[in-house]
Amino acid sequence: MPSIRHEAPLELLRHNPLLAAALLVGTGIQLPVEATAAVSDSNLTTCNPPEFRADAVTLLRGIDGSRLAVITESQSAAPKPRKRRAWPAYVAVAQSQHNCDAVLVVIAASRATARACRRTIHTGHPGFSLAPIVIGPHNTPDPTNPAFASVAPELTVLAALTHALDLTEDTNRRMVLDKLATLDRETRTTYTRFVQHAATNAARKALEELMASPTYRDDFVDGLLEQGRAEGEARSLLRVLTARGFAVPDHLRTHILSSADTAQLEAWMDKAVVADSLDAIFDN
Repeated sequence: MPSIRHEAPLELLRHNPLLAAALLVGTGIQLPVEATAAVSDSNLTTCNPPEFRADAVTLLRGIDGSRLAVITESQSAAPKPRKRRAWPAYVAVAQSQHNCDAVLVVIAASRATARACRRTIHTGHPGFSLAPIVIGPHNTPDPTNPAFASVAPELTVLAALTHALDLTEDTNRRMVLDKLATLDRETRTTYTRFVQHAATNAARKALEELMASPTYRDDFVDGLLEQGRAEGEARSLLRVLTARGFAVPDHLRTHILSSADTAQLEAWMDKAVVADSLDAIFDN
């Protein structure tokens, strides 16, 4: 089952695809001019097996018509040899599917993971080697940089996830809450959960105490209570599905557990009690 540590960076990309462009600033990659961004199909399978499914693919489009496909992989540990060997194929297939250049960005959760991911992948063909672009604790873009204003909340959460941001510092905790307070309630609740998951026990406790202070209480406390209710509803729903004999796939389990919408979870629960298939429950 995919962990929150793995899924959180990808959720940030799905919510704000321009994050893919921000991660490439300073890498030497030529970005499309005044690019817009859209999440693309992450299935990079060709007509023949094997299947190649990247964690995320974002297509950047410039006002001049230029395009760039950005493949993003989330790594909470060193990649296995089979995964590393697939990465050059991801790039080759993406540039073929989208008829434009393609690059690979790996988000690493620790310095050790970043070092492992940076290793050049040699394919055996002369001149055809892939050096992944790795974003980790050493080089996560600064979320306070005005140039990244459009993705500041996402970069802030990403900096917490990669431990580029020291949450034991009160100044950093306040900066995180200030950025999250600008978001709608559902997104704020989801992002807060990601930050809490990334923090040490001491930092998490200090963060929660700060959220309960007069400065932030109105923005965060109700959301945290709602988050707790949503987590309870999600786990109850999964228990009902298991009891009724449904085999819940990993992607659906992750979707259920990450939902902060209690009304939606309750609606799924009502259907789960009587439905004869997963499609009947989750196809709205």
